Amino acid sequence: GRTILGYVLTAGLFLAYMPLVVTITNLAELVDLGPLDSVWESVAPTAGLQVMVAFLPTFLLAIYKNCFTLRAAAWAQHKLQSWYFWFQMFFVVLLAAVGTNVAAFTEALFTDPFSMFGVLADTMPYATHYYMNYLVLSWLSQSMVLTRYVVLSKFKFFSQIFEEEEARKWAEPEDQDYYGIGSRSAQWVTFAIVGIVYGTLSPPICFFCFITFALKRLYFGYLLVFAETKKPDLGGAFWVMILRHMFVGLLLYTILMTGVFYRRAANAGPMLIALPSIFYVIWSMQRFQSSFQWEKLPFKELTEESTMDAEKRTLDGRYMQPELIAS
Repeated sequence: GRTILGYVLTAGLFLAYMPLVVTITNLAELVDLGPLDSVWESVAPTAGLQVMVAFLPTFLLAIYKNCFTLRAAAWAQHKLQSWYFWFQMFFVVLLAAVGTNVAAFTEALFTDPFSMFGVLADTMPYATHYYMNYLVLSWLSQSMVLTRYVVLSKFKFFSQIFEEEEARKWAEPEDQDYYGIGSRSAQWVTFAIVGIVYGTLSPPICFFCFITFALKRLYFGYLLVFAETKKPDLGGAFWVMILRHMFVGLLLYTILMTGVFYRRAANAGPMLIALPSIFYVIWSMQRFQSSFQWEKLPFKELTEESTMDAEKRTLDGRYMQPELIAS
């Protein structure tokens, strides 16, 4: 019962969020800033989209923690990574194609899948400038994360009440809804997919995407190792999920480019050349799911001589429990 309720709430959140996202992204048309209007029109839609998407992890985690039975708290982040990615695909990557009617887009996707070639080819090429602004604006948000301003503010506040060490415990860790490993993984793979999907349509996007990940490597290479507290991992589950999501992005890219060639090429030749790549990506996705054993070590490897001959650890001394020694 609770599990079904969780899925219903997730679907309801998806349907309710689209009008809000569209309204926020169209905010630039409702405000006139005079001489600064051109700057406002370029910044407001992408900033509004980032703000709206930033609230999603909080709602999703609340649903998963209360409606699903999870083996550990870290699995809530894993579930968040999975579903937050699909929200980002619709509300970020496919925003231009989805438009203002998510129900119509979803209906067309399931009732007439082949129409997606034309829908994507007719809408997404015109959104490249929007995603340039989206990537550039993300540099500011990443730089703000580097300052750890939220944790610092909490530490300064609690320092007025507790000792320094106790205040640090109250301030850490950072918000795990938006800055947790699941949420970050979904965000980062979305940036990569934006670069892949729109990079061919507008090559400068590849450069902006490169700068985005160069900053992430610089900032989080410091934060994760030296600043933030260690978080529980699941032994590679987050990384495998990222790779699965990359396959989804590659599939979208092949469908989009096939549709673009179909709509804009002088003949069917380019489209016929691009079409087999869709089936290759689908085959690769299936192979990735079934051919790699990463969760459990194969029994054959456990019984190999190199494994059996490994030197066993010896423990010196003797364990004694004083309470059980007769007086």
